[in-house]
Amino acid sequence: MTRLKISIFIILVLVGMSVFQSMWISKSCISLMNQTSQAEDLFRNGNTAKSEEITVELQKKWEKFRVPASVFVRNNKLTELDRLIARVHHLAENESDELPSELTELYHLLELLKNSEIPRVTSIF
Repeated sequence: MTRLKISIFIILVLVGMSVFQSMWISKSCISLMNQTSQAEDLFRNGNTAKSEEITVELQKKWEKFRVPASVFVRNNKLTELDRLIARVHHLAENESDELPSELTELYHLLELLKNSEIPRVTSIF
């Protein structure tokens, strides 16, 4: 009976951790997506200085998110986002016309990451 209780406890801990990390990743991705949209809107409206400030904040938030997220998420999902965020910051500094398309791609990859981390039976076990 003790083994059964321990097994149930372990399964509940795994499910709880999966739900917690899913909620944390979802919340973080939504925050990053909001900043991405805001930077894109500002750049399209001609406010490039403010857009650059937001991309700097976006990069800082990403760095804070990246380290703990690498424990829960496969590294190949995060590598492409790393590349895009570095590129977005560089494009914002240079006021490049490619910035809106890169921000849109970043938004969609963040949305994909958020949706892919929803806990399902196959992702828990």
